[in-house]
Amino acid sequence: MTKRVGAALALLIIIALCPLLVSAFWVFVIIEIMISALYAVSFNLLLGYGGMLAFGYAIFYGVGAYALAILEVKLGVGALPAAIAAPFVAAAVGGLIAYFCIRLSGIYFGMLTFAFQMLAYAIFVKSYDLTGGDDGLHGVVIPGVLGTPTGLYFLVFAVVVLCLYAMWRIVQSPFGMALQAQRNNPVKSLAIGVNVSFQRWAAIVIASFFAGAAGALSGFANQSVFPDWVDWRASAVPIVMTILGGMNNFAGPIVGAAIYVLLQTVMTGYTEYWALFMGALIILIVMLLPDGVMHLLSRRRDV
Repeated sequence: MTKRVGAALALLIIIALCPLLVSAFWVFVIIEIMISALYAVSFNLLLGYGGMLAFGYAIFYGVGAYALAILEVKLGVGALPAAIAAPFVAAAVGGLIAYFCIRLSGIYFGMLTFAFQMLAYAIFVKSYDLTGGDDGLHGVVIPGVLGTPTGLYFLVFAVVVLCLYAMWRIVQSPFGMALQAQRNNPVKSLAIGVNVSFQRWAAIVIASFFAGAAGALSGFANQSVFPDWVDWRASAVPIVMTILGGMNNFAGPIVGAAIYVLLQTVMTGYTEYWALFMGALIILIVMLLPDGVMHLLSRRRDV
């Protein structure tokens, strides 16, 4: 445990020093990796720890981003107050959706979340006066030093580290243990007094909060939000990241997010058919490492 804590601290120090070591381009790439890692880990609260595969998970990411943009651009709220409010808006939407979805399980749960996502996508695309329609909303900025690339980097770094630590504590808490228990056997969990419905509802609310935080950070990083972030294809991204890294390990989605973003960044620089080659590589990785990259790393460490 001590070695792991030391390695984690060393990695955090290296990441914190990146703006001094790499070019501005890679600073923004690392920002995207950090945001994607937060997004993927929040998704894994549902999939890996709760056993709930949400096909429409991008709705929470998109709601967080649009809440930030609408509050700042349309309503004139300050950037930081809007950013603080955005995750709570996403959590409120998550609580409402969870109220209906926790009645189902398996593929039916996933399809209902997908239906809610498509409903949200239609609202964002059609509400031109509020959301900008197909063009999205632009002008999402942070005034002052936090609006500079370096300032944004450290803001994202601080928020992501804080959120990841909070989620780690959650999965290690009695709530996290109960969530995993209902994942493994909901009938036995009910028999020993676990409120399975509440566990699932609370997990969705918590996950949507952190997904909304990731969406708000992405809005700052791109200075815009777009309806594509809530499109049906967008929900495949956290699933791929989680499976790549490994959903049975807390750090798995973080590694998967880094692999996904780096592959996308490198391949787009070489070919316009990057999606084809990236898809082939992901299929190869999943076939060779069905438990994720972190499982391989853990196995080598144990040897």
